[in-house]
Parts: sequence; C-alpha cells; structure tokens
Amino acid sequence: MIDDIACRWAAAIDRGLDGDEEARLAAWLEQDQRHRGALLRATAALGLLDRGRALSGRYDEDGVPRRDQRHWRRWGGGALAAALVAGLGLGFWPDRAERIDTRIGEIRRMPLADGSVALVNSGTTLRVAFTPAERHIDVRKGEAWFQVAHNPKRPFVVASGPYRVQAVGTAFDVRREGEAARVVVTKGVVKIWSVDSADPPRRVAAGEWAILHPGRMAVRAMAPQASDQQLAWREGRIVLDDMTLGQAVAEFNRYNNDQLEVAPSLAGRRVVGWFRIYDADGFAAASAAMVGGRVERREAPGKGDVTRIVPQ
Repeated sequence: MIDDIACRWAAAIDRGLDGDEEARLAAWLEQDQRHRGALLRATAALGLLDRGRALSGRYDEDGVPRRDQRHWRRWGGGALAAALVAGLGLGFWPDRAERIDTRIGEIRRMPLADGSVALVNSGTTLRVAFTPAERHIDVRKGEAWFQVAHNPKRPFVVASGPYRVQAVGTAFDVRREGEAARVVVTKGVVKIWSVDSADPPRRVAAGEWAILHPGRMAVRAMAPQASDQQLAWREGRIVLDDMTLGQAVAEFNRYNNDQLEVAPSLAGRRVVGWFRIYDADGFAAASAAMVGGRVERREAPGKGDVTRIVPQ
C-alpha cells in the first residue's frame, strides 16, 4: 500500500505539483518515516523508466517528448504509477556508491549503472555515487574519459577537487593533477565551475579544453593533433608532439612500475614520436638518440629497475 501511494506521488511530481498537492505530499511524508524511503525508491524507478524512454527514441536530444509520444505525459498518475509499481517489483532501488581503482599500467572500461561508460586510466581512483536526482563521480586522482547516457532530469556531474563538470549526453575527459585539473570535451557541451568561486559556470564545447587552476580557468580551442596527444592513452599509446623529455618521462612513468629518470640537463630538450604505453625501453632508446644522450640502467631499492637518460 505504501509503495503504491509513493508511486502515485512520484508520477505526480514528474508531471508537476500544484500548491494543494505540495501540502498534501508534505503531510504524507510526515505521517510515517517509511514514506520517505518509499518515495525515494519510486523516484529511482521513474528515473530508469525515463532512461528506457530515451533509449527507445521517444525523446529528442534535448529531453523533450517527441510529438507522437507525448501522450506518455497525459497518462496522469494511474498508468504511470502502475508502471512504477512494476519497476519496484523488479528491484529498482537507488544505486549504491562504489569505488573504482586502477593499478599502474591498467586501463579499464567500466559500464556504469545508468548506461554511461567510463574509460579509466592507469593509477586512477574514482568514487561513483548515483542517486535518483544526480549521477555523481569524484575523480580522487588520475584520469577518466566519460561517455554519458542522455538524461536531462538526472545530471551527470564529475568532481575533481573543487571543480565540477556537468554534462548531459556528452563525452569528455577529466584529468586531476594535484590542485589543478584538465577537461577535454570530445562531444557535446559541458558546464564547468568551481565550488570555491562565485564566478558563473563556463561552457566548454567539443573541440575545446579547459585548464583549471585555483582561482582561474582557461578555455582554449584544441587542434586535432593536440587532441590526439591528450587522449591517445585510450588506445594504449603515448603521442609526443614537441613535448619536453621531462614531460614525456613523466607520462611513461604513469603506466610502468619500472621508472624512467632523465638528467636535468636533458629534461628541457624536445622530443617527438608515438609509442605504446608499455614500451618504455623503446622510448628511452629513441629519445636518447633525439637529444644526444645515452641510456643507463640500474637497480634502485624499493623502486625496481630504473632507466636513466643521461648525457653522452
């Protein structure tokens, strides 16, 4: 009985409450502590029904019902509530928070509960917390690329420190770098803001990227070769496009337990080329030749093998 009433309230909330209904809903919620949980479950089930309608093509790209499908909203509370009750019978409960970790050298493709996909880079920690109202992911460290399932009623928000990136039906990459972050948009548009700033959100579109530092945000157009370099890790590659040797070594060290080092006198030299992320030896030999250096190897206690690129 409680679940049935909760489903009717979820359907009413979905179509919009008038003042009298808002008062009656508030009174019903105060009657029994179980009512709030029942309404939460019904709202979660409704979110999944919304997703099913979107995937079936009944909604346009802005989340508006197509002309021949708008009778769905005219059903009112009865039929929609019945569908929600069926959903509850199948066990549509709010999603639980989970943690995703990747080891050094591991790149993992993770389907998410809402139909989105996360491609998680090496040495990354994510916390995923989906609720009926919001899909929230916290990038604790590392990097991930997200292909977001379209659902305008349930925003998809990625946090990186104080920064927030919100998208609906979009694909983008978030990389956390200490107190800074980098966002690359590959499809659609995202909104970016900082919870530590009163500045309004910035819109960043496909083909642009944002560099986020405490107190400032820079949005730039991205050349195709820059996009290839920034996101080549998705294909297991590292692309060096006029990168310094020190930066290139840091990139390889993200993917390999056996670490590379470079002599300070060579760290600022420029290198080019592309390599598989695990081909540290091939990179060391090629880059040493480019900068007029040589490769030496030694064992370091607690670090495994260390390969150094040093002057001739």
